[in-house]
Amino acid sequence: MPIKRKNGSSAAALLPMLILIALLVVLVGLLVARKNAVRAESVSEVSAFLAATPGIPEPADLSASQGAQTGTPAEPEATGVPEATPEPTATPVPVTEYYTISMVGDCTLAEAKTRRGWGSAYQSVVGKNYAFPFANTVSYFSQDYLSIANLECSLSDNYYDSIEQFVFLGPSAYANILSEGSIEFVTLANNHTMDFGVGAYSDTVASLNAANVASAGEDEIYIYQREDGLKVGIYCLYGQLTYNAMSIRSGLDQAKLVSSGKEKITNAAQSLQQAGAEYLVACLHMGREGYYETTDTQVEVSRHAIDQGFDLVCCSHAHRLQPAESYGGGMIFYGLGNWSFGGHTNPGNGTDAGAYDTGIAQVTVRRTGDEIALDSYTFIPCCISSSAGTDLDSFTPNPNTLNNYQPTPYLKDGAAWKRAMSMLNGTYEGANYTTDYGNVLTAMNS
Repeated sequence: MPIKRKNGSSAAALLPMLILIALLVVLVGLLVARKNAVRAESVSEVSAFLAATPGIPEPADLSASQGAQTGTPAEPEATGVPEATPEPTATPVPVTEYYTISMVGDCTLAEAKTRRGWGSAYQSVVGKNYAFPFANTVSYFSQDYLSIANLECSLSDNYYDSIEQFVFLGPSAYANILSEGSIEFVTLANNHTMDFGVGAYSDTVASLNAANVASAGEDEIYIYQREDGLKVGIYCLYGQLTYNAMSIRSGLDQAKLVSSGKEKITNAAQSLQQAGAEYLVACLHMGREGYYETTDTQVEVSRHAIDQGFDLVCCSHAHRLQPAESYGGGMIFYGLGNWSFGGHTNPGNGTDAGAYDTGIAQVTVRRTGDEIALDSYTFIPCCISSSAGTDLDSFTPNPNTLNNYQPTPYLKDGAAWKRAMSMLNGTYEGANYTTDYGNVLTAMNS
């Protein structure tokens, strides 16, 4: 009896399905292998690009990334690029500035009382033409930083009189002569300041203030500064240190005057320095009238001023040009003579040529930061007058020469120019001039 197989037809039906599954497995295997091969090829290409491209860092290590995520500081990797060095800050170079200070001698803007009304008197010649006296020299003063003069008269519209022979009183409006001439400062420390007493002195100061001209009197200081320019400290002193005032005193009294004057100068220098003055000027009224040489007192006191810190000393009173010197790093002008001088219609009475010689002393100060130094100095020789017919090349006055009170520069290198320069450098050989004032007064009234 034949044997029967269970489910024989079902097994035969499953065979094609098994074959299909086997084929699918093989296909999937092939696809996976291809995908891995492509990925490996791509990674290889990127690695090659990174290696061939400088300046691009490799990807960060995973542990570093994990450290950053968990708050653990990651050590920076050295890249070989140096840290940038900050550019050094340039130190500003201080700007150098220059300041010129001009000085002239005695300005007597009036005539002696015995000559009032004369046609040749100061007020008769000048009238109300306030620009006239400085017309030929104003260009020197208008271009400087500071101009200084010695004012040897009173200015007032009130009536004043004095028993003195030589006293000078001009109208208050004559202060405009100074401002028209570009004079910024005048010293009032001289032997004519109190000719008419305190009242006239107060009127004079008020007249100067109205004309915008600064001033300082006996043993007074003043600080001059324009905007943010050089701060100039000025000190003024008479102290009866002139030859005339000292010659009638005993030797002991003279020594006391000199000692007192030097002490005042020392105190003034300290006061100006404490006030912040950068450049110090001493205006001292000393010397002997009509003399071209200095007195021992002039030299002693002037040099003392430099020793105490003054940079510039300017003396007045002699009515003649006197030597200048460089001393101790400073400058001393021992006498600048007359300027616009109404005290005499013919100074020297035509017998002393030097009586007409004057000039403008100028120093130029250099400021670089906090450093202050004398840069240069110069002198412009002038005649005190520009009278018609005056030959300013070889001018020599005569008894008929009239002073018209208008200073004018001499022609450079002319005989008169050289004469004035010889007074400044101390080589002048002309005789000194002395006057018997009693005889002069008699002559004026004859």
